[in-house]
Formats: sequence, structure tokens, C-alpha cells
Amino acid sequence: MEPVPAGIALLYTLVIIVGVAGNAWVVLSVVRSRRPRSKTTPASPSDRLRSYIAVLAVVDLTALMALFVRTLYLVLPELRLDNVSCQAVFLLDHTVKLASLTCLSCISVERYITIRKPFCSSIRKRFIQLTPVIAICALTVFSAALLLEMNNVVVSSDGLNCVQSTKKKVWMEISGQVVAASFIAQLMMITNNYSQIVRHVRRKFSKRKARVVAHSRQHESLVSEPRYMREMTSAILRVLLFHVVCWLPFCALRLVPVGDSISQLSASIRMFRNFTDYSLVSIGVFFAHILTYLSATGDWIFYAVMNRDLRNLIRLTTERRKRSTLSQQCSPSPLHKSLRQQVTSSLRFFQSIQSYRSSGAGCSFDDSTYGHSLVIQQGHGGESPKSSIFSNDFVPSPKISAISKYRTSLLNSDEVAV
Repeated sequence: MEPVPAGIALLYTLVIIVGVAGNAWVVLSVVRSRRPRSKTTPASPSDRLRSYIAVLAVVDLTALMALFVRTLYLVLPELRLDNVSCQAVFLLDHTVKLASLTCLSCISVERYITIRKPFCSSIRKRFIQLTPVIAICALTVFSAALLLEMNNVVVSSDGLNCVQSTKKKVWMEISGQVVAASFIAQLMMITNNYSQIVRHVRRKFSKRKARVVAHSRQHESLVSEPRYMREMTSAILRVLLFHVVCWLPFCALRLVPVGDSISQLSASIRMFRNFTDYSLVSIGVFFAHILTYLSATGDWIFYAVMNRDLRNLIRLTTERRKRSTLSQQCSPSPLHKSLRQQVTSSLRFFQSIQSYRSSGAGCSFDDSTYGHSLVIQQGHGGESPKSSIFSNDFVPSPKISAISKYRTSLLNSDEVAV
């Protein structure tokens, strides 16, 4: 085997090994960590994101299978091709690429709705439920266009490679443009969603910064961006840059072909015209081709390994926003605090009066009258059965006794005077 095909075969093998190991780990992790959920309970954003990541991992595994077929044809250079095998490889390769990009679009829409919250809760819930349905319908339409374009792929004259036929019909041209537009439209959707998320987070910080400066009269340079906002924007920007680098060359060459680049990019199995043409166009086509498979290999890193940190940051942002909202709603005003202090002091005053009355420190008027009548009866010596009973059981307090003695002495003196 020549050095170039051997090096490309080695590169394909490394991409397949890393991608299969990582995506298989993602699928097993999602299956193992799946939680039971009732039919009436709606799925949380983390559950929906976990499902999208599992589907993306399965699609990426299928894309790596298509790359494995290409590797076999590189390792076995004498292996012949026919029209059926060329069309089958073309359909498998482009279908899984389109499905992978569709899953990435659904994930970006899900994150945009969860963080940005562009609609009310009922519309958001309905839109989130319809997102996979719309994606499946769009993928079905694009797959139908691929079936039409597939008829344009034929085997080369030597039987060692696949090319696109030069005799194209109108409906084949239209189907090819529809497929190219589907790739570039979904990439633009991903770019727009993640850009809007970053813009939303930065705009929220700008408003918060202006509010802090207005209330505390601090200089704007002293108000720094929180760590969780900085890490969130950097993580989203990394994901966005990864998708743009991996998919933009492929989408651009599909939409605006250069020479016969569309034939090499879409139909060719053995790259560089079966390793006979190493021009700049062929090199660019090869890099655009391999970058799409690097996307299938690296998706599990950005969405499974690094996604845990991103989910924690999003959850931290949501909880922080809820806590700030609750604190603003529940924090008492200065008027409420002053009224509460006045009511508390009034209640304490009345409680002190009530405790003083119930402690027995003073004597009621009835008790003193009762003690007075009892002493008068004892002073006259007329001891009735009723008075004798009370005189044996009742013991007046010293204060009542003194008052009673004083009053009885006055009465006795009056009686003597009379």
C-alpha cells in the first residue's frame, strides 16, 4: 500500500476507535442512568437533553460505520465497486450526516428555549413537544431528496471509485440543491441559537451591572462578570466553534461547488481521485470530508463529558435567578419593619399588664370587703355557723388584716360613741 492511502487509513482507524468507544460509553451511561417516569409527568430539560444526546451518539456510531466501509476500500485497493454499492454508501453516508446535524439542531433549540425563554410557559411546553416531530418530518423530506440524488451516483469506468454522473436531469439538480440547503440551514440554525444564548447572557449581565452601579454608585470597572456567566459563555462558544469548523466547509462545498468538488465530496470513496490528484481542490475536499467524521467523534466529548459542567452552570444560573426574584418579592420595606416593631412593642406592653394582674400582687375589692365583714362578725362575738366555718378555713393576708383591723376599730369607737 502506498504511503498516502496507508496514512489516511490509519487516520480513519483512529477516528473510528475514539468515536466508537466514546459514543458507546454515552449510550451505556444514558441507559444505565435512565430514571422511571410516569406518563403524566412531563420530562425535565435534563431528561430531554439526555435523550437527544443518546440519539446523537447512536447516529454518530452509524456515521462511523460508514467511515469503516471507506476504510475497508482503502485497505483493500483491489476491491471493485458497482452502482448499487456506490449508491448504498452515498445514501448511508449522507443520511447519517444529515441526521447528526438534525440532532445538533434540536439540542440547540432545546437549550435556546430553556435559557432564553422567548415565549410564555404554555407555548414553550408545546414548542418543546413539537421539536422532535418537526425534526423527524424535515429529516423525512430531506431523505426523500437524497433518494432522488442517489440516482446520480455511478461507478467509475475502472470500477475502483464512485463519481457523479455528468448527465444530470432537472429533478436531480433540484434534489441536490435541496440537500445542500438543508445542511446549510441547520448549521445556520445552530449558529443562531448558540449566538442568541451568549447574547442573552451578556445582556443580562449588562443590565445587572447598570443596576448595581446605579444603586451603589460604584464605577463600572469595579463590577466584574460572575464566574458562572463567564464559564457558561465560554463553554457555549467552544461548542459553537466546534460545529462551525466541522460542518461549514462541507456545507459550503455542497452549496457552492468548485469544479468537480461536489463529485469528490459526495460520491468518491477513495479520495484524491483514487490517489492520483493532489491538487488544492482535492486537499480541501478531503479536509471537508474528514471534518464531518471528526464531528461524529468529538460530539460525545462536548455533549457528554463537558455537558455535565454546562448543565451545572445552567442550573446554577436558574437557581440564582429564582433566589434573587424571591428575595426581591419577600424582602420587607422600611415601612413594614417600623410597623412590625411598633406592633411588637405594643403587644409586649399589654402582655406585661396582663401578667401583673394575674400575678396576685394587688388585692381586689371583693376580697377586702369579704375580709372586712368577717372581722366585724368576729369582733361582735356573734359567731354563726357560716362565719365559724369561714373563720376556720380562711386566712386573710397581712394587708387585708391590717385594713380590716383599722376599719373595725373605727366602727367600734362609733358604736361606743352612740
